[in-house]
Amino acid sequence: MSKKKDNKKKTASKAEKVKAPAKAGAFLARVYVSLKPTVNDPEGITIGGALGSLGFDSVTGVRSGRFFQVTLTAADPKTAVSQVDQMCSRLLANPVIETYSFEVVRA
Repeated sequence: MSKKKDNKKKTASKAEKVKAPAKAGAFLARVYVSLKPTVNDPEGITIGGALGSLGFDSVTGVRSGRFFQVTLTAADPKTAVSQVDQMCSRLLANPVIETYSFEVVRA
């Protein structure tokens, strides 16, 4: 019987060391989508030319892109990141010609 009591004590001490999972809540994802470097960017070229016409001669190149703010609820930050990654790969970005990056923070 003493062995069982010892095992229970060890289990209890291990449980105390395990951190409680983060609470479910709202998250804000900032998603950046841009064309891959090998894809022609006529919008970026036009913007670069316009900047040069306005006297910004130091501009050597422009790449255009899109920015999204997505508010979502998730059980924990890891789940939120997973959901945002799926959103990007399935809808927000065309993985054939675009790349994306994002950051997820508590809202």
